[in-house]
Amino acid sequence: MAAAYAFHICKNHPFLDGNKRAATAAMIAFLSDNGWHFNATADEAEPVILQLAAGSLDKQAFTEWTRKYMHEKPKIELREFFRAIDPEKFMQLYDAMLREAPGNTLQQLQATVDETADITPLIPLFVHLNKIAVARNDESARVSTATAIFVFCTLNRLAEEMGYEW
Repeated sequence: MAAAYAFHICKNHPFLDGNKRAATAAMIAFLSDNGWHFNATADEAEPVILQLAAGSLDKQAFTEWTRKYMHEKPKIELREFFRAIDPEKFMQLYDAMLREAPGNTLQQLQATVDETADITPLIPLFVHLNKIAVARNDESARVSTATAIFVFCTLNRLAEEMGYEW
């Protein structure tokens, strides 16, 4: 159905301009709204959409191409998410984040924390507690709160790698 939307918008030119973009956007929006990801990059999709618009790609071939680049979004509960975490993969991501931290600028680290804070309201709390620990020169509390921040950031990265969207 998503491919049909794109095909007919692209072929029937309902707009004065932007028909190919509207066709692609409609297809991706339809897939997303119905629990599917579309993974083709712009470089992969552009020539196909241009072929479709030029009439050198039929509906069936376009549908097959679309199917090749779509996959169902994960649909598991939180407890299932935690069961699905590969501990080795978690530790690889966590260690990578710790290794990146000293080399990253403050802005890069802040961007990672801010991205996670958008979906995890506990992050601002841990950041606040970390600032208090630093002000009090409480190394144990500073390490503890920093660890919590890195754990949540790692879980966020892991979830995104597993296909979750926030």
